[in-house]
Amino acid sequence: MLCRNVIVQRGLLAFLLKPQTNKVVRRFKARFKRHTGKREFKTEGKSTENLQKSQNHSENVVRTSSFSNFVELCVISSGGPGTPKSVILVTTNGSFVFNCGEGTQRIKNVCFKKFAKIENVFITHKSWDNLGGLYGMSLGLAVAGVGKVTVHGPVGIESVVQRKAYMMLYDDIKTKLDIGRQSKAMTGFSNPDLSIDYVPILPEKKEDLYNPPKDQESSSPLSQQLLSFYTPLSDPDCTYAYIIKPNPKNQVVNYQKCIDLGINDVSMVKQLRNGENATLSDGRIIYPDDVLTEKDIARPIIVVECPSEDYLYSLLRSEKLSECQGDHDDSAELVVHMSSYNMVNNPQYQQFIQRFPSSTVHMFLHEKTSNMTSEGMIQLQSILNMVHSDIFPRIHMGKQQMDNYQMENYIMAKPFMRYSYRPKLGISDELCIPDDIGSKMFTKLSNDEQFMKTVTDYKSLMSTKQLENNKSQYPEVAFLGTGSGFPGKFRNVTSFIINIDEDTSILMDCGDGTINQLYMLYGDKTDEILINMKCIYISHLHADHHLGLAGILLARKAALERAGKEYTKVYLLAPIRIKRWLHVIIDKTHHMKYYELIQLVPNEAFMREHYRPADYKEEQNQALCQTVLSLINCKEIVAVPVNHYACATGVSLVHSSGWKIVYSGDTMPCQSLVEAGKDCDLLIHEATLQSDMAETAKELQHSTVKQALDIGNKMQAKYQILTHFSQRYHRIPLIEDNSSHKRFGLAYDLMKVKLSELSVLYDMINPLKEIFHEDIDLVMQVHTRKQNKSQLIKEISQSLSKEKS
Repeated sequence: MLCRNVIVQRGLLAFLLKPQTNKVVRRFKARFKRHTGKREFKTEGKSTENLQKSQNHSENVVRTSSFSNFVELCVISSGGPGTPKSVILVTTNGSFVFNCGEGTQRIKNVCFKKFAKIENVFITHKSWDNLGGLYGMSLGLAVAGVGKVTVHGPVGIESVVQRKAYMMLYDDIKTKLDIGRQSKAMTGFSNPDLSIDYVPILPEKKEDLYNPPKDQESSSPLSQQLLSFYTPLSDPDCTYAYIIKPNPKNQVVNYQKCIDLGINDVSMVKQLRNGENATLSDGRIIYPDDVLTEKDIARPIIVVECPSEDYLYSLLRSEKLSECQGDHDDSAELVVHMSSYNMVNNPQYQQFIQRFPSSTVHMFLHEKTSNMTSEGMIQLQSILNMVHSDIFPRIHMGKQQMDNYQMENYIMAKPFMRYSYRPKLGISDELCIPDDIGSKMFTKLSNDEQFMKTVTDYKSLMSTKQLENNKSQYPEVAFLGTGSGFPGKFRNVTSFIINIDEDTSILMDCGDGTINQLYMLYGDKTDEILINMKCIYISHLHADHHLGLAGILLARKAALERAGKEYTKVYLLAPIRIKRWLHVIIDKTHHMKYYELIQLVPNEAFMREHYRPADYKEEQNQALCQTVLSLINCKEIVAVPVNHYACATGVSLVHSSGWKIVYSGDTMPCQSLVEAGKDCDLLIHEATLQSDMAETAKELQHSTVKQALDIGNKMQAKYQILTHFSQRYHRIPLIEDNSSHKRFGLAYDLMKVKLSELSVLYDMINPLKEIFHEDIDLVMQVHTRKQNKSQLIKEISQSLSKEKS
């Protein structure tokens, strides 16, 4: 949609600006082109060979650089609660991402699919907020066929983005991406469309080390020698600002001006195009600027982040940034501020902003902006909310705080906002999600007679049924992600939270972007949920089950600090190899050790003895297991190995009050899980594929819908919720009619359900099938085409085999 609108606008602009040349001008242009062609012709004073050399020279003089007719900066996400601060610069020859925080992959997949391949990512500061989306996006780009992505940024990111760091946990992924880093000696980047300068910004103490006052410069040879090796660009605490300089448009000959000035000699036009003066027969001197189009002033774009007050001193002293301030042709046209809300309102930072001329546009990305990055999620949740408002609450949309953003050139960024640099169209928010989308969706649905009939019939059915007498608020299961593999438009990757009581919860898996889902579900209560999170369980080390872990840990730490509470470690139940991952993403990007945030308890500590590895040492973990049980008020936690990759486990939780919840993780049908989950109150089981895709499910080591339901029957589970659906099923998976399974429901993102409400989920399936019948029809069409193709290939193969025999 974005690209289509851009193309339409560009085409319209080109039409409006196209000069209406008359016949004389057209003849003059044709004559000039004939004389500058490659065919032989005679001309006074020059041989054909010399004229060709002159033509080549003119191209070298006038066309000094390539340039892009199209340059546009788009906001991927504006940094609202739980979302990253990220923008993408799109030119004719490529796309460049600036910062790639957690959740970037999903937003890009949904809204920026048609952009050119991303081969360069620029990081302002070494932190998870800026780097967290690299892993997910890299896996997505690898599958899309991008061979290499180069990451530009401060020293130290190489340890985070190195291939070993992000691929060490995904041995089964066949398509791999070469993630590289720019040379340490480089101070900038360039391609045919633009150049980008790196500007180091340092903490105050180190700024004085590299750039001391002249009267305090060290004369020690040893000091000077050390500084020659230890430069600002090599400092691990350095942050980068980026000055983007699009190449200016080339000057071309305006033929109408040539005619108006009385120039009828083609060689004279070529002379002027070469940048040389020409003299007419009447003695008038014609200068190149008299016949060439105006020089293009390509003002720079700046992307800047000031991580803390320690960096303000260096920011204000930066010579490179100062060159882009003041009222002149080299002043910045656009400054993208990725600093926090408090930092932007700091008096010294305001001083930095005010040094730019009034013509500079300032775009602010920070935590007080909108977190709405998925229109599809809002639309889906609006539909589900009208079906059952308790189980599907409305999404909490982050509210923009305007404050000092009333000036015309101060822009509060929104996801999908665009700044068109070339052509000069300025700011556009036509693709931004409107603030009143929820109310508009409600009105639209209310006017849909068929939809309202389906909803009314369902509610009438529910009114005749008796719900369980137990109306206890807990336990409550809240689904944060119900998709598999990669984040999709309607389903994020796997995660759910079990709220055990008002002060205790446990997070079960946390794929990329889980923190954003948490904010959308709980809004202002998110800090409370994070503080109450006593344990996190990771079933296995596939990206869609744990890439959001760092974001959750860091958000929990920040929530405790905001509440003025002492930090308490969260207990992490996970495969032991996750230590390597945490070491890379926490230790290497923040001034702390991962073990300051978590107490790791290996999943095998909760296994029965016959499932544990031979080298397991029980005495080291026995006390930890007891602490975990006491912390979440459970009398038993049982982990079992399941049939999947990456040391995958399923888990059974038995609360002291008696209820039992079982989670399969990723698995094929598994007998050990059946035994551990016997007679459970709720089984949450993966159902990646539809029932007639058993062979595919076996290859991928996943379960089909029918297989998952059969496991529930064998386990004699009272209720079952299916989750972890393939992203090929958008709003509803394919569920065949089967009278033998009536005590199950389908999981959706941002769905909250209590044990006492489970019985309504099955009756919801048929109404949802009616509402989303178009999705079902589309999936069936695609599936049928694939089946027919496979059958045709099989028949051809059999036919060829018979001919050979």
